[in-house]
Formats: sequence, C-alpha cells, structure tokens
Amino acid sequence: MSSSANRPPPGFALRLGASLALALGLLAACAVGPDFHRPAPPRTATYGPVPPPAVVAGDGARQALRPDGPASPDWWTAFRSPTLDALVEDGLRHSATLAQAVAVLTEAKQTAQAGAGVYVPQLGLNAAADRERSTPLRLGVQGAPTTFSLYTLSASVSYAVDLFGGERRRVEALNAGTDRARQSLAAARLLLEGNIADAAIARAGYEAEAESLAMILALERDQRDMLQAQYAAGRVGIGSLDLIVRQIAADEAARLAVVQRRDAAAGLVQQLLGREPGEARPDLPALDGLRVPGQLPAVLPSDVVRVRPDILEKEAALHQASAEVGVAEAALFPSIALTGDAGQANTALSHLGDPAGRFWSVGPSVTVPLVSGGTLWFGRKAAAAAWRAAAADYRQTVLAALEQVSDALRAVETDAKVADARRAAFDSAGLDQRLADVTADAGVTGAYDAGTARIALERARLDLIDARTQRLQDAVALFLATGGGWSAEARR
Repeated sequence: MSSSANRPPPGFALRLGASLALALGLLAACAVGPDFHRPAPPRTATYGPVPPPAVVAGDGARQALRPDGPASPDWWTAFRSPTLDALVEDGLRHSATLAQAVAVLTEAKQTAQAGAGVYVPQLGLNAAADRERSTPLRLGVQGAPTTFSLYTLSASVSYAVDLFGGERRRVEALNAGTDRARQSLAAARLLLEGNIADAAIARAGYEAEAESLAMILALERDQRDMLQAQYAAGRVGIGSLDLIVRQIAADEAARLAVVQRRDAAAGLVQQLLGREPGEARPDLPALDGLRVPGQLPAVLPSDVVRVRPDILEKEAALHQASAEVGVAEAALFPSIALTGDAGQANTALSHLGDPAGRFWSVGPSVTVPLVSGGTLWFGRKAAAAAWRAAAADYRQTVLAALEQVSDALRAVETDAKVADARRAAFDSAGLDQRLADVTADAGVTGAYDAGTARIALERARLDLIDARTQRLQDAVALFLATGGGWSAEARR
C-alpha cells in the first residue's frame, strides 16, 4: 500500500494558510458591544459664582494661583523644607501600601499579556506511550482479545476566529484593568505624599503650640507665686489665688492634650514611612522650617478630570465595564475555531516514523448557543447594568473632586485673611507687652501686670500658630484636590 494515502492532500498547506488569513480578516471586523469614548469634561469652567483671585496674601506671604497646574511633579518641595522632602522620599521608598499597589499593577499587566495570547495560534506537542488490551467484541465481532503497546507523537494547532469580537473585548477589558491598576497606584502614591506632608505639618503645629503653652504655664506659675505671697501678707483674697490655680490646671490639661496629639501625629508619620513604633524616629520639620508655598494650582475643572488619579481610575473602570458588555454580547453569537493536528503512531517505538502510522486532521468547528436558561441573555443585561453603575460612579467621583477643589480654593483665600487678622492681634499684643515691660521697669506697674501682658502675647501666638498650620495644611489639600504633581505620565 502506497504511503501517499497517509499524506495531506495536495494544496493542504495552501488551504490552511488561506483559512488562517480568513480568520485574521474576520478578526479585524467590528466587535459587538459599545466602543469606549472618554467622558465629556465638566460643563463649567469655574468652581462657583465668584472665581478665585489670581493672588492671595496674608501674614506677609503671597501665593499666586496658577491655572496651569503645579510647577513641579514633586509638589511637596513647594514648602521649602529639606526635612519634609526627606520624609516624603523615605515614605515612597518603604510604604507597604505602595508595594501592594505595585504588585497589583504587575499582576494586571501579566494578566493582560496572558489574555493577548488569543491573537496568535495555539501550538501544542503531545507524546504518549500506552499499554492497551482491546477486544473485537466492542465492535460486534467475534475474536480473541489482543494486548499491545501504542506510541504516539503528535502536534496540534488551534485558532479562535473572533468573528464577533468577544476575545478582543476581553483583551480590551484586561488592558483597561491594567490602566485602572496603574491609576490606583498613582492615587495611592498621591495620598501617601499628602498624608505624610499633612501629618508632619500637624505635628509641627502641635509642637509649637505645646511650647507656647509651656511658656504660658511658666508665666502663670510665676503669677501664682506672687499671689501666694500677697495672700500670705493679707493683700489679696483667696478668690484671686483660686482663679489662677484653676487657670493653670486648665492650661496644663490643654498642654497635655496638645502633646498627645503631637505624639499621635509623629506616630502616624512613623507608620506612613513603613516603620514600626519602636524603630528610630526620623527627623521631623519644625513649623518655622516650613514655608507657605508661593505658588498653588488653581486649574480648570477640565484639567482636574484629566490628571486626578482617582478620577482616571474610575474612567478606566468605566472603560473596563463597557468592554465587558461586548464580551457578554459576543457570547450570544456563534463561536468559530480552526483546529488541526498531525502525528505518528505505531505499536513499536522503533517504527514510530513509518508512513503507515501517519495521521492528520484539519477543519473548523462552530459552536452555536441555543438554550442556556437565560444565562447569556441576562449576563449581558447584568454587564450593561454594571456599565451604567460605573458611569454613575465616575460622575460622582468627578463631582466630589470638583467640590474638593472649590473648598480648598476658598480655604486658601480665607486662611490668608485669618492669618492677617491674627498677625494684627499678635502685633497688638506684642505692643501691649512691650509697654507693660516699660511701665514695670519704671515702677508704674508691677511684675504681675507685665506677666499678664506676656501671657496675652503667648495666647495670641497660639492663635497665629493655628492660623499658620491651617494655611499649610490647606495648601496640601489644594495640591491633592488638583491631582498633586503633574508629571508627563499624569497628563493624558
């Protein structure tokens, strides 16, 4: 018997190539389901009926509100504190939260690459050695059973003809998932930067307040000692002494509360840096070492939605949901696959290459969904509902972000006015304190009155510390609300 009967027919390779070319042509056809388009930018170009000023000034510090975003991707350097810069850089290197987000992004990238394998033919190689016992009775023929060995070596190829684009939509969803993970990482990074800066500023403010309260307590204890001496001499009543004692107790309680908040803020910085509570504490900035940023972002709403990573994450989720609609819709249509396999088989390993043992097959297969109990139909409806939910989630995120920018801009403007008012009060208290010192030195008034003036000055300093701390923290809030530093990767 001629071995030509076991060979592929003439033109087999040509027809197989034509079939694959046809599959590639079908792959380029339009996919079912919605094509994703980026959501339209916000309808308004302002954050309220009154636009923010170009410059705000207060307590001697002027801040220009830039409509084109921050000048540097490392936005925290605007506070001009090398100690704060070192803290943020340390946190970015050692944060467990960022490490988790990086791992999630890597997983999404690898999953998307794995899913893209559907675009190329799947090749496989199989080798088998079987010991079998067969009987002719299974074929309805009388005869003795036989025992033999069967050796097989074969190769197979398969290709999914993505006629309705289900696989393309699936890969599109995976790529959107990768983009979503990338923006999630950017959002986690921005939040970490902001939390470190905010906690460090808060700790600096609490430290300054604790020092001022300690000064007030020292002055009050001096006054208490004066009153005790006067009470012993019968020149003041017990009421005056009791009043100062109660004031000292109240201020000591206030100081302890501030110290507790200071230590909690320092502990938060420690956690954000990825350090355990018992590890060495890093250097932390003092309030006097932090400068009010001279430039702050006051970007348009249309820019905010293109750079804030949490909004871009929701946009990627919307893209992913729209692609999943296409996946679910394509499942309602027939699926086509091209398959082929060829190989050699023989009962003797030494004759595995004999022509008589050759076999091959090639051809398309079509699967048509007919009855699924509503699984596919309602699956498509569920995917469409998830798409609408993602659109609503995106819209809500945009609205919340724009409100945050609006609030931060108003806070920056108000902070400058508050700082001016408290600076004026502090300067006035300083003048009173100097006059009290002069009159005390001249013997017109006593040391007790001079101490009262110094206490009033320290209380005015407390208010000024609060105003300065709030101004710094609201600057951080504005940077975060507008998307932080605008790197090349952030501009999309």
